[in-house]
Amino acid sequence: MLGRIIIVIGITSIFLQHVSSYVPQVPLGSKPCKSSSGRIRHQTLSNFSIGKNYWHHQQPYSYRFSTSFLPATEVVNDEEGEIKEEEEKKSTLPKMIVNKETLAFNNKLNQLSQSFDKKSAPKVQELLYQTMDDVINGSETKVQPNVVSFTAAINAWARSTDKRAAHHAESGLKKMHNLCTTYPEITPNAYAYNAAITAWTRSRERGAAKRAEKLLNQMWNYYEETGDENVKPDARAFNTVVNAAARSREPKCADWAASILERMEHLYNAGHKEMQPDALTFGAIINAYANSGEEDASDRAAQLLQHMESLYQFGYEGVKPNTFVYNSCMNALAKSGKKGSGERAEHFLKIMEQMYEEQGEDGGVKPDVISYSTVINAHANGGGEDAGQRADVFLKKMEQLYIKGDNAAKPNAIAYTAAIKAWISTGKRRESNKETANEEEDYLKTIATRAEELMMRMCLQYLAGDRSMKPSKVTFDLVSETLRGVNDHLL
Repeated sequence: MLGRIIIVIGITSIFLQHVSSYVPQVPLGSKPCKSSSGRIRHQTLSNFSIGKNYWHHQQPYSYRFSTSFLPATEVVNDEEGEIKEEEEKKSTLPKMIVNKETLAFNNKLNQLSQSFDKKSAPKVQELLYQTMDDVINGSETKVQPNVVSFTAAINAWARSTDKRAAHHAESGLKKMHNLCTTYPEITPNAYAYNAAITAWTRSRERGAAKRAEKLLNQMWNYYEETGDENVKPDARAFNTVVNAAARSREPKCADWAASILERMEHLYNAGHKEMQPDALTFGAIINAYANSGEEDASDRAAQLLQHMESLYQFGYEGVKPNTFVYNSCMNALAKSGKKGSGERAEHFLKIMEQMYEEQGEDGGVKPDVISYSTVINAHANGGGEDAGQRADVFLKKMEQLYIKGDNAAKPNAIAYTAAIKAWISTGKRRESNKETANEEEDYLKTIATRAEELMMRMCLQYLAGDRSMKPSKVTFDLVSETLRGVNDHLL
């Protein structure tokens, strides 16, 4: 056994020397995949850490608006550079009579506001405020800044990398309120508020999510005071704040996000049909519970998912759980480490498999490598006596699905490392039981052998060119410590 330890340590050293010279163009161990928003992102194995932070690399879903918050009367340049008026998107927006000079001005502001940098927003604001001063002072100008103009400036700050960008965005909104009594065409609408809210959700400043919620409340109060449908918050505004709260890392942030969800449901039941929560809203909160580390987080996540399933059964298509939601809930169960969490995670995985079998690719619920790996990790953290065997069942299933052409289920280093951990946890569980010395010795040897086999398989597949199978230091440490433990026990 001591010789095997030395071999493993030697392999580890050679292996790490072999891979250290390799510098990939994308994060090592990553593969492109589509997020729920349709954007391509990478799942990065280098961020993997086994244990309570397992799957910490999987970032919460970020609900984002379209690239422009500008109202329907905005103008844009088509491919030939010609100016045209965008078609009306929201029937409640009044049609503004705007001269061509103002249309061209707004179009220029809109183009300048598209950049995610530090310099564009001040330029947009300076150009707007200078023009507005000309109007206020009675200078000769045909340009008449309106709500579209100011929204472009706020939107520019929402995209700015300036540390004070959110403050500038909110100041722009306040300026609109100050001017709208004299210039009604500058009255803030939902687009302007949404841009300012988004600026805060993108800010890294402490308390930014609270500021976003404060603006949402101000938006709602302004709607109730004026009755102006153009400024009425909708599910998009609430979703943005829910997601900001869920990602804030504030104490009890998941409960805070859930309280905003409850408010949405209350408004929807009161007749505000545009407030219907959707799968993105629920998914952000469930993911927040998964990352919270709170004692009852897994139970709260499971309750929310079951609530989604009930709503979907009653005909609410928008809240149909998707793969991300199920994975987040199973992740919460895995991180809880509670007894039976593996079986509970399996329950949700079976639901996913059944839904995929019935609905196919279009159903939006397809188990993937994250789904199966998370269930394996749930068994590992749950400490069941059959955790290792259950891990092997799911590894074999993943391999079979991959052979049949399901690339999304292809096992990777994270799945194998979770399986190694599951086998090791099985051994620790058995150590606490009263067995004969020979039985215990034989079982510990079985655990060590299986862990070593899984690690060797990872190494061989990686050296054969499969980058997704690159073992991490965690992998080698788990196996080495297990072999040392067995050797010490035998001595």
